[in-house]
Amino acid sequence: MGAAVALAFMAGCGGPPKAQVSGTVTFNGEPIENGIIQFYPAGGAGQTAGGGIENGKYQLETSTGEMTVTINASKVVGKRAMYDTPDSPKVDVLKELIPAEYNTTSTLKVTLKPGVNEKVDFNLKSGKK
Repeated sequence: MGAAVALAFMAGCGGPPKAQVSGTVTFNGEPIENGIIQFYPAGGAGQTAGGGIENGKYQLETSTGEMTVTINASKVVGKRAMYDTPDSPKVDVLKELIPAEYNTTSTLKVTLKPGVNEKVDFNLKSGKK
């Protein structure tokens, strides 16, 4: 009996269940070359996680349950001075390529189960609404 209690106690020591999630992300039918994907608990409480998108593919570990997803991808459109001084270093000026409905005002939702969640794909389009 003592061994069964110890085993039950140890099984609960791993923390909340995790989801390993992977898939592809396209925009207007083309794979997103480089970007960022982030998963936020839809209820606002819990762990958030994010990772890179490379050649349209991503893979990461996050919490389980209903998640809001944001996707960003940008490109360099110029340079600007970091400071308002003549010898200021230059920094890249970036333009967001993905519409706001997929990032700052995202309505993308997905429900993740504990363990492996494969082919959680996002096929984004401009002018979604």
